[in-house]
Amino acid sequence: MRAPDPKSSARAVKRFVWIVSIAVPLIVAVLFTIPPAADLAQGTLEKVYLLPRLNAILNGCAFGCLALSLWSIKKGEVARHRALNTAALGLSALFLISYVTFHLLTESTRFGGEGPIRTVYFIILISHILLSAAIVPLALFSYARGLAGEIERHRRLARITMPMWLYVTATGVIVYLMISPYYPY
Repeated sequence: MRAPDPKSSARAVKRFVWIVSIAVPLIVAVLFTIPPAADLAQGTLEKVYLLPRLNAILNGCAFGCLALSLWSIKKGEVARHRALNTAALGLSALFLISYVTFHLLTESTRFGGEGPIRTVYFIILISHILLSAAIVPLALFSYARGLAGEIERHRRLARITMPMWLYVTATGVIVYLMISPYYPY
């Protein structure tokens, strides 16, 4: 049996990262054009509204993994760094599944705050949304480069990726805390 061609493997990883990086924002954008599921039973709808809390928990846990990952690599603990980044990536994937599920089943909730807090909310929300789309390829490429042992390329990209990913996970929790009082359940 022949060993896999490294160039072929690298091309496959790049193709996968770009497909996911394009698909995720498209799926999220399409969510807002699809009407929510009709006539969910009251008890079911109440359970669906537990998903935003789960999303905030997943984002908070991802933030914790990323912060510990950064601390670990600064201490030279590469295996721990890798494990924590793998966990953060998994948590972010679970978040995405939960987020898509919630928005398929419900209408968007409007922020009810007024005055300066409304402006603050939308600044945080818009920056969170824009950076969420950007973080997908950055995190995936950074992760793939680290796994492939391309340490210098990984480091250069991670210097951009890590603060952005930390911001996205933190603001995900903040957005939830700011909008949760306006959920119907």
